[in-house]
Amino acid sequence: MPRLIADRPVLSSTSELGRVMAAAKAREAAGERVLHLERGEPDFDTPPHIVEALAQAARDGYTHYPDSRGEITLREALAAKLARENHIVAHVDDLVVTAGGTHGLYLTMQALLSAGDEVLVFAPHWMAIPKLVGFAQGATYRTLPVYLALQSGEWDDAAFEQHLRAAIAPATKGLYVNSPNNPTGVVLTRAQSQVIARVAIERDLWVISDEAYEHLLFDGATHTSIASLPGMAERTVSVFTFSKSYAMTGWRVGYVVCPPALRSVFGPLLAFYTTHGVFPSAQIAARAAVTSPQACVEDMCRAYDERRRLLLDGLAGCGAITVPAPKGSFYVFANVAGARAGRDVWTLIDEWLSLGVAALPGTAFGPGFDDWVRLALCTRREDVSEAARRLAAHHAAAARA
Repeated sequence: MPRLIADRPVLSSTSELGRVMAAAKAREAAGERVLHLERGEPDFDTPPHIVEALAQAARDGYTHYPDSRGEITLREALAAKLARENHIVAHVDDLVVTAGGTHGLYLTMQALLSAGDEVLVFAPHWMAIPKLVGFAQGATYRTLPVYLALQSGEWDDAAFEQHLRAAIAPATKGLYVNSPNNPTGVVLTRAQSQVIARVAIERDLWVISDEAYEHLLFDGATHTSIASLPGMAERTVSVFTFSKSYAMTGWRVGYVVCPPALRSVFGPLLAFYTTHGVFPSAQIAARAAVTSPQACVEDMCRAYDERRRLLLDGLAGCGAITVPAPKGSFYVFANVAGARAGRDVWTLIDEWLSLGVAALPGTAFGPGFDDWVRLALCTRREDVSEAARRLAAHHAAAARA
């Protein structure tokens, strides 16, 4: 009998998030209440004006085969948004609408990577990145632990540049950068982005800039799009999504800004032969999202900030859990070395599940993060507060025992 699954490692890889969610679901099926801090999906519904734009577009006949690059009116609106908010000058032919940010990253890896090429991935990184590289046959990745070193002040800009230069190998073709970062909430400063740009230009590297959380910023942090820096537009692929800012996860709408050198590959070839374009009515709704007043985005960001403060305050006195304050995204990356106490991190995850708190181990975000756990803020403020209370009480009792 022939093999049922192709002999590629990526097809047999497992999901740590799936493991946690399955365990949480089993507990809920048994009648237990679980506070879900493991999932990275906004708990808000899509704003009504965006939903209505979809309905009207469908009634108006936006239901036929789309341009594989994306509806021209959406790309025009995105070009205006990029110039206004990201300071990226992009021609509409350099914009490709994708079936979400993940699809955009998949297309990027397919467009840039050949067999033997390597991506240097800043870590901790979003858990899907190794798989997306793995789909590019023969390509590989290595990680460089950047975000925690910058967040803690262990690296200043000079040390960052030194470590980055030292990490680049002959096979390195590009850098994967995610700011604001999932899972740490680190927001790269303009000076840090300039370090990346300087090294990329000198070493002739591509930069894959994942900007999924561009609007979710706290404590006065500002987002810098690397493609806006001098000399970077021609060597940066910027990937955006409507999922996080507009609570449109299920809509599957994102977009990529690719340099002119990639025009002939992204839209007419890769996008066409993977999705044949994105549902046109959803694209018209996405146009409404970017061209309408942004109060809904600001309201959701304020809610995440409130939950962030609740979690930080709730765990402030917990010696077993140290929580650096994130400046962006809707995650907290907590150091649990004291709580783990040398045990396997999955033992701690299971222990927290027994308390009714679901979280994701740091091992999902790259090697070397066994002492870390990601807690998501995209759930009700009452659940965030209660989760912090349960964890703090549990570890305080353990310390007294």
